[in-house]
Formats: sequence, structure tokens, C-alpha cells
Amino acid sequence: MIFKMASLAANPPRGFHVQYIDDIAVLVLNNTENRFNVNSVQQLLDALDEVERNDSANALVITGIGKFFSNGLDLDWLSQQPPDVGLKFFGMLKEMNLKLATFPVPTIAALNGHAFAAGGILALLCDCRVMRTNKGWICLPEVQLKLKFSTMMVDLIRLKAPSPQVARDMMIFGKRYTSDEALKVGLVEAVCEESQLLDCACKLAKQCIGKNGLDRAMLKTMKMDLYGTILENSALKDEQVIQVAKEINLDAYNKASTSKL
Repeated sequence: MIFKMASLAANPPRGFHVQYIDDIAVLVLNNTENRFNVNSVQQLLDALDEVERNDSANALVITGIGKFFSNGLDLDWLSQQPPDVGLKFFGMLKEMNLKLATFPVPTIAALNGHAFAAGGILALLCDCRVMRTNKGWICLPEVQLKLKFSTMMVDLIRLKAPSPQVARDMMIFGKRYTSDEALKVGLVEAVCEESQLLDCACKLAKQCIGKNGLDRAMLKTMKMDLYGTILENSALKDEQVIQVAKEINLDAYNKASTSKL
């Protein structure tokens, strides 16, 4: 069976929503740059809850519409928020990270476009990744932003990066990986044309599921053993939230994340 973007709704609604192709849930990100704020993270949490409640869903594919998979945090919004809202947001983001990293079915990021900063982390949180050819980069540009990674993120990137060299290049040098470069170093499992992206992701999901399927409870337990301690120890204190917002250089972020895109 061929899975194509045409298999999804012809005019997908704005926001983040779930569709199903056979036993595979497809979480579609359709909000321009798909940045993260309180509203969008809540939509992601709701979508993940919906898939988890659906016992017939055996895998999850996450993809975007347009030129962005996700361009990271909505820093224009975040920089204007009081500390209590910032604290709530980072708490929700931690919850989403933990839920996705330990999701009880295989998760595939189908990178339709740029995956920057927190958008790159979203891709890394998935079990596997496929990427559109010739369009889009996956990048963690925090070094250009003079924005320090949290200890949790350092540990997570070390675990998720395919090699210490890739972890170094992503964190220390903010390297932008094209699809071919990402495939060569093992950041993604496959690359394909845009018209075949969903097909490629669903085929990979089927391979992960295998002929005999996977027990949800055991899969979640295995993922918790691998990632759970890191993510559960990622709480930010009030003063840290305030400092993060103060240190954000919006001009530098926008330049690093959208120049030449």
C-alpha cells in the first residue's frame, strides 16, 4: 500500500491534529512555522493523549505542512510572558518531552522541512526520522544564540545523537545538516522526495512494529529505562525561567533559524 500526503485531508485544518492511516496515527503540524507556546504545546499533549487512548494505533508519525517541521520555541511570545506563565510553559514542555520520548508505540518524525532548536529536539525525541531530500535542515543553533543547553538536553542529545562526533557538531558548532548529511551520519534512517515522505515514514513504522507487533506496556518501560530519568530530572526553577527569557536574543534567534530558508 502506498501512503502519500494525498492520503491526508486535502485541506488540513490549522493547528496540530491527528489523522489515521490504517493502524498508524499521523500527527500533522500545520501552523506555519509550528513554533511552541502554551497553546501549541497543549495541542500536542492533547494529540498524544488521543493516540495513546486509541488501542488500534500501533505507531505514530509526526510531520508538518509547508517549509517547516518546527522552528522551535515561540520566542516572540515567550519573551513577553511573566514568570508564572513561563514556568507553566516549561512545565508543559517537559511533560510533552517526557510523553513523546517514552510513548508506548514506535514514533517516526517525517521531516518535511526545517527542524530548528526545539523543533530539532522534537525530531530527536522520536524513535526514528526520515527527511525530505534537498529541502530543510536539522539544527540546534543554541551556540549562535549564546543560549546554554540544560543538563537534561545535553544528556538527551548524547543519547539520541548517532555518535559523539555528531553530538559535538550539533551542540558545539550548531551544524546545519542537510538531508544527505543527516543520512550519512545516521541522524535520519532514510531520505526521500516530498511526495513519498509519508509513505517512507509509514513503511519505517511498519518495520518497527514487526510481524508480531509490540507490547505497549513493555515498550514504554524500555523507553522509560533509557530516557525517563533524564527527562524527569529536568524541572526548571522560577528564577531559571526568568533568566532564560531574559537571555533570549530574538534578533539572533530569527537570524540563526530563518536566514536563507
